[in-house]
Amino acid sequence: MSILDAIKNSVIQGFQTNVTTLDILLSLGVSLLAGLFILLVYKNAQKGVTPSGGFCLTMLLITSISAMIVLTITSNLALSLGMVGALSIVRFRTAIKETTDTAFLFWAVAAGITAGAGFYLITLIGCLFIGAVCIVAGIMLEKSAKSYLLVVRVADSAATDKVEEVLTMRGVHYKLSALTQNAGYIEGIYELALPGKKTDVVSTIQSIAGVNTVSLVDCHKN
Repeated sequence: MSILDAIKNSVIQGFQTNVTTLDILLSLGVSLLAGLFILLVYKNAQKGVTPSGGFCLTMLLITSISAMIVLTITSNLALSLGMVGALSIVRFRTAIKETTDTAFLFWAVAAGITAGAGFYLITLIGCLFIGAVCIVAGIMLEKSAKSYLLVVRVADSAATDKVEEVLTMRGVHYKLSALTQNAGYIEGIYELALPGKKTDVVSTIQSIAGVNTVSLVDCHKN
């Protein structure tokens, strides 16, 4: 047997000729469970008001779809080559707003691929490991400083000095972004970095004499 025949036989033997119904159900079941776990972690990690329903459904389905593709590729050499050629011309142009959404999509695809290939232990351990990383990272980010915009409307410049003095005494990192002076008031906009949920700085500034209104806007995005 020549070297070319040996390579040909090894390639052909690397593909499963028979994919049983049990293999299909097991791969799709594991991929679905992985998708549900990823969706659960995503909802807990999402800091918005409500996660996008369309994106959540897409992320849930993409694990099973990836498993179906891998099952087809590993079952037949000719189909695998044809599917690779077909998928190579597919282009998705949907804009993803958050960078973390891209990571979750890759996670869903990876879970589907490993489940479709029959590496169920890799799917299980990988999902648990990445889920634990997301939880730890979420706790660390929750304790880190977040960006806010502080809008203060005061009666005179003396009150503005007192506001900045309070911020300095409380150890708040701030930067004056805009200062507008009108006939009856002065409005200042500050960029703040507040750790955790220590937003009680609003009540402290509101109690300063000469301060009319105080607004704190959350600019932090996850």
